Amino acid sequence: MEGLTEGRIVHYVLSEGRNKGEHRPAIVVRVWRLDGAPPDNGCCQLQVFTDESNDELPAVMWVTSCVYDAEAAGRSWHWIEKA
Repeated sequence: MEGLTEGRIVHYVLSEGRNKGEHRPAIVVRVWRLDGAPPDNGCCQLQVFTDESNDELPAVMWVTSCVYDAEAAGRSWHWIEKA
C-alpha cells in the first residue's frame, strides 16, 4: 500500500467502548512488509489515542495486525479525511 510507513498518522475506527464506530488518531508503529513492500491490505501495528474517560478505553491502545478499510469498518484504519 503506497504511502504507508512508520510514523504516519491515520484514523482508527473504534470497535468497542462507548463511542464504538468513531474515529481516533493513530500512529503507525510497524508496517508488515512482504518482500520489502507494504502489503495491499495495509496490515500494520498502531498506537491509538483515545478520549480515555469518554471512550471508556485506555488513553493509548496497542492495536496489532490492523488492516486498511476505506469503508471504515470497526477495528480498521483509513487515511484521515480531508477537512
